[in-house]
Amino acid sequence: MIKILVPVDGSACALAAVRHAAFLYRESSVAEVVVLNVQPPLEHTRASAFHSLAELREQESREGESALEQASNILDDSGVRYTAMIGVGTPARAISGAAESMSCDGIVIGVSLWSQIKACFGGGLAASVMRRTSVPVTVVKAAGAGGAAGVTMEMTQAPAPHPHSRPALVVYP
Repeated sequence: MIKILVPVDGSACALAAVRHAAFLYRESSVAEVVVLNVQPPLEHTRASAFHSLAELREQESREGESALEQASNILDDSGVRYTAMIGVGTPARAISGAAESMSCDGIVIGVSLWSQIKACFGGGLAASVMRRTSVPVTVVKAAGAGGAAGVTMEMTQAPAPHPHSRPALVVYP
């Protein structure tokens, strides 16, 4: 049973990775998908002087749920079995920590043209995640990053959506 992690931030690049994960699920290449949104910790900002930690965590949850909304819609429409999570911390550390804690067999990351250029020089999120984790990392180029724009996928039958609860908020040190 293969489980993959897909970090999402609401961008077109991340949604391309989600669509790829849905494709892998429909082709029976994976059994479950974990979608993760990483929020920067608000307790290290000026907001901590004016709000309690509980209020800051609630704000992080709201922003994370907003970023996960489109990814969840894509996965629901495709009938994918998935778990949604919101991580708090630095992106590379949170992604590698979530992959380890959820026992994921791989990570699928969507990248833009600028991220591809940074990766050539050993920088960018994908390169940072590759250095931190022992699981394979698949990089998906977004359609707007030099690929075929306007590609749509059609399904012959819409599967029944899976009921999902609110995503868990996990703090990664």
